[in-house]
Amino acid sequence: MTQDLSTARPRRTLIASVLLGSLLLSACQSSQISSDIQLQLSELQAQSNSQAAPIPSDWLGEFNDPQLNAFVRAALAGNFSLREARARITAAREQAIIAGASLWPTLDLNAGRQRVKSVNGSLDGSSVTKTSNTYADSNSVDVSLAWELDLWGKLSASGKAAEYRFQAQQAQFDAARLSLTGDVTRAWFLLLANQHFNNVLDERVDNLQANLDIINNGYRQGINSALDVYLASSDLASEQSSRSAQKNTTQAAVRGLQLLLGHYPSGRLKDLLGADLLGAKQTLPPLPRLEQALPAGINAQVVSQRFDVQASFLELQASDRDLAVAHKARFPSFTLTGRVGDSSKELKDLLDQGNLAWNLLGNLTQPLFAGGRLKASEAKSRAELRQKEQLYLSALYTAFDEVESGLDKEVALRDQYQHLTDARRFAQAAERIAFEGYRQGLQDYTSVLDAQRRAFNAENNLINIQNELLQNRVALYLALGGEAQATTADAQATAE
Repeated sequence: MTQDLSTARPRRTLIASVLLGSLLLSACQSSQISSDIQLQLSELQAQSNSQAAPIPSDWLGEFNDPQLNAFVRAALAGNFSLREARARITAAREQAIIAGASLWPTLDLNAGRQRVKSVNGSLDGSSVTKTSNTYADSNSVDVSLAWELDLWGKLSASGKAAEYRFQAQQAQFDAARLSLTGDVTRAWFLLLANQHFNNVLDERVDNLQANLDIINNGYRQGINSALDVYLASSDLASEQSSRSAQKNTTQAAVRGLQLLLGHYPSGRLKDLLGADLLGAKQTLPPLPRLEQALPAGINAQVVSQRFDVQASFLELQASDRDLAVAHKARFPSFTLTGRVGDSSKELKDLLDQGNLAWNLLGNLTQPLFAGGRLKASEAKSRAELRQKEQLYLSALYTAFDEVESGLDKEVALRDQYQHLTDARRFAQAAERIAFEGYRQGLQDYTSVLDAQRRAFNAENNLINIQNELLQNRVALYLALGGEAQATTADAQATAE
């Protein structure tokens, strides 16, 4: 199947423009969508900021990470959920074709040949029965036609509902594609953060081992006490245990990323050159820095262009057409049937213009009594329409909430990052002073341990905040409906 993903942005812009305007809901005279939907859309548009940030158009490229781009391409080609979403598009497209076919007449060709054997018997003078067989051949061919005229628009409404659902599946695929890109990006950043935790723990274990060696040397010279040796040994063993646990956490992060890529969760990742990313000779890149904050405020036009919001709106439109079908099913239906054909003993005489027979019949059917089935079907469709209205509003308000929460969280995380940067600088200075004072006999070892823990925790907290900033930024890009333009060409190729 070929899906032109390069037209996704124009398509969703068009839908969103129709969505936020009142023209669509008011112009459809047969629409049963509640006017409250239009009122709430107008309120959202009034409350939003028309000067807010536009939709990010190439947020993946902002991270400038070739390895991440390679992982995204692999995921778009191999992720199982995305493949399943493509199959749903195919099924919805074929269903739209099936529904649209009811507007056209059906033609059937029937051909047959029959041979009949007859047995004839008679009695002669000696009471002996004589029999003879006769054979009669018959050949027939005819073309039959059946066509239900769409007098009330019932069939076209059914076809339109199927078309809306096909478009909804396309929008859901686009949403799944972007969501997968975001998931891979966040999984990669989580892996980088965990690997940096490993590096910090490795460095801390090395430092503790060096400290222990110095303390042991002082103990043998009678300078340090046995208590200092035991405290340093305990701290070293504790951090060695933490390092083992952290390595396991890193392996779990690798496997999570591999599942998104559609790869076997072996716990080993290959880089662009095929080398083990977590090998002893490999160095992972640092977590990227977010230099600029996103502008505050939300544009309703921006949020409404999210693919999942579009999909919900299209499902609402489909339910509206379903209600029209259920309502018009109570009206009379008019069907034309016809047949033209011929029958002959000899094949060569078939379709002789002089022997052709035909008939044409018009049939009008008005439902009179169905045990309440038609009325209940219409009431059911109306209730489902009200359900889809609320689902659409829920999707729209959820989109606004995700953007509002993401923008607020980014402000808070940036503030935390600044304070934790200062905390790390102070803690590292305190660690150096404490250990130097201990070597000069001015501090006890418990002060050194406390200073080292503060420095270690400050480093870990800073890595956590960096990762949270990145995770939140990706979530915010997705909440705004941002397109990862660097993957569009690859996504288009894999959708074919």
